[in-house]
Amino acid sequence: MALKKILILRFSAMGDVVLLVPVVRALVNAYPDVEVTVVTRPKFASFFTDIERVVPFPADVDYTYTGIFGMRELFKKLLRKGTYDLVVDMHDHMRTILLRSLFKIFGQRVVVFEKGRPEKHTFTQKENKRTEPLPHTVERYRMAFEKAGYPFAIGAAPYMVLKDSTREQVAEWLTKNNLVKKERWIGIAPFAAHTSKIWPLQNYSPLMEQLIKQGPVKFFLFGGGEKEVAFFDSLLKKFPEHVVIAAGQLKLKQELALMQHLDGMLCVDSSNMHLAALMGIPLLSIWGGTHPDVGFGPFRKGEESIVQISREELPCRPCSVYGKEKCFRGDFACLNRITPELVAGRLEHIK
Repeated sequence: MALKKILILRFSAMGDVVLLVPVVRALVNAYPDVEVTVVTRPKFASFFTDIERVVPFPADVDYTYTGIFGMRELFKKLLRKGTYDLVVDMHDHMRTILLRSLFKIFGQRVVVFEKGRPEKHTFTQKENKRTEPLPHTVERYRMAFEKAGYPFAIGAAPYMVLKDSTREQVAEWLTKNNLVKKERWIGIAPFAAHTSKIWPLQNYSPLMEQLIKQGPVKFFLFGGGEKEVAFFDSLLKKFPEHVVIAAGQLKLKQELALMQHLDGMLCVDSSNMHLAALMGIPLLSIWGGTHPDVGFGPFRKGEESIVQISREELPCRPCSVYGKEKCFRGDFACLNRITPELVAGRLEHIK
């Protein structure tokens, strides 16, 4: 049986790309006659490895395939792999617009997902907001396939595929670091790409003090980069018996395997939040300038997984789809009004 070949184009940020995973898995599970190639940034290709009949195609659009000529070269390389029964643009960006146009010229069928720019704009504008919940990004991706004639349902988490060897590597890492679970294990991922998503860092020390008072607990810190590691080092010095720095110690999929050992994750609106949700990990996510109803909330998680200042109290929320730095009020009240006491109380009940 000849497999139908589907090509998916999706670059952008990690959170946008990882939200494709449950959709791609559901697609190939529903259609055994389909083979999928996912074109994405090299650092995100591992999300799609180990899924049957899914082949990641790493495309370095920042250095190798830049500009119009770079996109043309990428198109030629993809076309040399063969023709496609369907090309799905899951980005709708200048790069993918150019690529999909070339595929159309060569007679390939192309479908573009509905990004929802107009309704997202009205959701985040300063005046006359329209704040009805918008479709989740995962659902928007799924609807693109439905439009193309491939309807399917998305099953339950976990959605990320982990090899047994990856789990074994994490078990060895835990043993090497004398980490035996005798208390509650909480993951903390305090950073995001934009300031308007980051809960003030000075809140974490009093938060951890309160959680330590509640009962035995160990904190696993997730992130990367010099600034983040320096902050984690400061917490380790203050709480040496309670803090484990996972940042920089494990590869991405190993971090996912570690998350499965946790009792819960505390995140902001970030890729780590999406990863925890897709792994089915209990979590609490803190929201400031962005809002889960715009379509980027923790997938298949309810209000128990979200802490935010209501729009009744702060009608300016949200001020951004992705997390712009400028605050309409100038004081980031949406983040500063969320207290360590509030977060500690909510973390007691995550599940």
